[in-house]
Amino acid sequence: MSDQYGYQQPYPAPAAPPMAPVERPKTLTYAVIGMWIGALLDVVSTIVLLTTDMAEMKKLIVTEMEKQPTYDPSVFEAENMADVIVSIVQIGGVVFGVISLGLWIWMAIMNGKGRNWARITATVFGSLSLISSLSSLGNLAGSSTFGDVSVPTSAGSVVVTVAQLLLVIAILVLLWMSPTNAYVNAVTAQRKASRQGYPAR
Repeated sequence: MSDQYGYQQPYPAPAAPPMAPVERPKTLTYAVIGMWIGALLDVVSTIVLLTTDMAEMKKLIVTEMEKQPTYDPSVFEAENMADVIVSIVQIGGVVFGVISLGLWIWMAIMNGKGRNWARITATVFGSLSLISSLSSLGNLAGSSTFGDVSVPTSAGSVVVTVAQLLLVIAILVLLWMSPTNAYVNAVTAQRKASRQGYPAR
């Protein structure tokens, strides 16, 4: 095509061919399934916390408080304070459980879509979870320390903690295996091309 002066008009460049969709590898699918299992374990952990008999913990808290030289029963009763402390522990556990549940679900959805930032975020959260789980299992007898005495933890909480520890390790390995890397890189390239105006199938 030429204009009135005889110059040839340039033709528009052809659009890039649409990019073929990338199939999600089994490694990432298993990692996402693991995240949903992690969310379920969080629910179980919260239920265990709420159903655990806290009588022994209350007794040990009272004992520790009465041993303090500044303790004055006329100011407050150790039993009442123990009830308050246990309630705070349980409420805090529920709040933490709800937040953790939301993070598991968020990471499962976004990692399932192949988002690289989600994989990095999941790795950070997973590393923190590993540190927390290892700290909880630091005592061979499965007890936590309160003052100079040991507060036994329930068998259920120990089982859930071990399960979460193994699950997080498996998820982190799956997230960084070669098939997952290739998929995430391909999805990232497709999204970048889409932002630049190239269609993606």
